[in-house]
Amino acid sequence: MKSFIKFFLISIAFAGLAVSDSISFTIHIVGDSTVCNYNEKAYPQTGWGQVIGYFFDGARVRINNAAIGGRSSRTFIEEGRLDAVINAASAGDYLFVQFGHNDRDYSKPARYVEPAQFPGYIQQYIDAGKKKGMHVILVSPMNLNGSRNVFSTGDKNYDARGMMQTVASNNKIPFVDLNMKAYNLYNVDYKNIPEYVTRYLYKSLQAGEYPNYPDGVNDGTTHFQEMGSMGHAQLICEELEANLNNSNLSQESKTALTTLVSSINKRYTIKVQTNLNDYSGLITQTQNFPAGSPMTLRVTPNGEIFEKWVDDDCNELSKNMIYYGFKTPARNITYTAMFKGGAACQKIAHDKEDNVELPQSSSSMEESSSSAIDNSLCFSGEASPLWPSPIDMSEPEFGDGTTDSNHEGFTGKGFFNIANANTSTATYNVTSDQSASNARVMIRYAFDGTANRDMKITIDNGTYDVAFPPTGAWTTWDTAYIENVWVDALDFKVTIASTTSDGGPNIDMIAFDMRGVYRTGCEPAKVEGETSLVNTQKQKIFYNKNAPTFNALGQNKGNVLQKDLPKGHYFKKH
Repeated sequence: MKSFIKFFLISIAFAGLAVSDSISFTIHIVGDSTVCNYNEKAYPQTGWGQVIGYFFDGARVRINNAAIGGRSSRTFIEEGRLDAVINAASAGDYLFVQFGHNDRDYSKPARYVEPAQFPGYIQQYIDAGKKKGMHVILVSPMNLNGSRNVFSTGDKNYDARGMMQTVASNNKIPFVDLNMKAYNLYNVDYKNIPEYVTRYLYKSLQAGEYPNYPDGVNDGTTHFQEMGSMGHAQLICEELEANLNNSNLSQESKTALTTLVSSINKRYTIKVQTNLNDYSGLITQTQNFPAGSPMTLRVTPNGEIFEKWVDDDCNELSKNMIYYGFKTPARNITYTAMFKGGAACQKIAHDKEDNVELPQSSSSMEESSSSAIDNSLCFSGEASPLWPSPIDMSEPEFGDGTTDSNHEGFTGKGFFNIANANTSTATYNVTSDQSASNARVMIRYAFDGTANRDMKITIDNGTYDVAFPPTGAWTTWDTAYIENVWVDALDFKVTIASTTSDGGPNIDMIAFDMRGVYRTGCEPAKVEGETSLVNTQKQKIFYNKNAPTFNALGQNKGNVLQKDLPKGHYFKKH
């Protein structure tokens, strides 16, 4: 801390700036799913933009986290999102830019950016920010273990980190090397405990650990838990402070950075230990967080018997191995995991808490849409565990066609009869509380004819070519599937679009093989076998009384409708 104060004062003198406590500005953040906000139903999944506000003085700094999952540097611009951020900004605000994860995903053409084009797109953010009088800061993607890593020692064919560093240098603006900071943290500091990174930082959760994921989830090495993103926010602050010694920065950038760094909150050391001399399991590592920020204590014993968490005054905090939802105090503190057979708790001397005003929230965040919707379109039955998120498609938010119920066998309020034209579309507002990189989607449809009525199905920003062969009759319902669908925890749109002059088939419903996906304005479906606190009466998955119903295996008792149809139709990403 002394060394930081030293170069901080030198920088102020060099910039000739008198830093005022009354300075007020907004940090606007753009990026992807590793950065964006998530609602409570996705917890502990968290983006670093969701928590970085805890690290800044809330009386002087506002946070506008405009990051959204599934976007690349190109698609964020093409969707008009950069323009919206710039229009909402004021001169003197800051723009944090982080892209690279989705840009290099060549398996998804909708978001892919050619390596040669990536610097040009990043430059567009800088140019747009500067034109508005904003101060732009580039943040390299955090290190992702596995095939999608983008640090410079990994994929030489797509060095997002190196390209961003070059663009920042050319523009004489700060470059926050979160990628290399995270790489060093994971592979140097945590080298001897690699499982800690996967289990405690990434979103890899075992059954029963968190209420939102009762069956657990293995999200690979893409998204992060709250503690992972809190750690990334800490690394970003360290990099901002280190940039004060960056001799390549322009005078304007130095002055702006000095103002920004002066608004970073004091951080306190949170030491975590056990009462055992030879503990061999996992435990939360020591952190440095500001007062009022969220903190999680957790242990995964390796045969040891956990009893409770205590603070440095030996006060009992929790008997749960995962203790979350409490706020970091305004002092250095030690927490101890007490195990059976270990030493008795002994109080540890400590300073009094500093008198600081704790932040009320970390960043601006749009609440999930509560737009009005006909309740009859909300799924009110009991969903199969194989398809826990069924969605009635009978009435889109807007579309070319009609809502009909003149053919038997539909499952909800009716079905959507898309207009007979090769330009017909129907769009639905959908919300997902959770994310998945390889979700599976089922589409239930019917039509009589001799030729396919192929369609394009767009789910968020991914478009899929769908083959719909005839089912033999308007009352014979068949099912097709989309494989490897990327779903982020956000509000998005599902659009069906015809590609033939006959339009498309009648669309009855779609379903996701992941929980927590539903029409926006509704609630997630209750899943078979789960206990509802509101209504324990058992209902059928199909709520039309004349419709066939799923049994416990997810099989249709009338028509064949199950997870793996012998005549199921598969299609590729467009």
